[in-house]
Amino acid sequence: MTALIYLDAQTVHPVIDGEWHRLAGALEAAEVITTLCGITDTPVFMPLSERRNHGIPRQCDACDTIYRRRQGIPSRRDRLSGRRPAQE
Repeated sequence: MTALIYLDAQTVHPVIDGEWHRLAGALEAAEVITTLCGITDTPVFMPLSERRNHGIPRQCDACDTIYRRRQGIPSRRDRLSGRRPAQE
């Protein structure tokens, strides 16, 4: 399994010493990444134009739940039922 990260290299602007720059070349895969739900994998960067060739990705429910909880955003289920999110 590989963690595909689709990028438009024209929109990636690394900031170095407080100044943003434009990339001169392609981004290369580097270190292992960890997702909110705990999956670790090595990223592979692909041009954004390749995204459709690999099917439509779907959102990880576990990552969404963790993100919403951290941001204080009610879950979809709570929003639809009118309930307030549980306090930690």
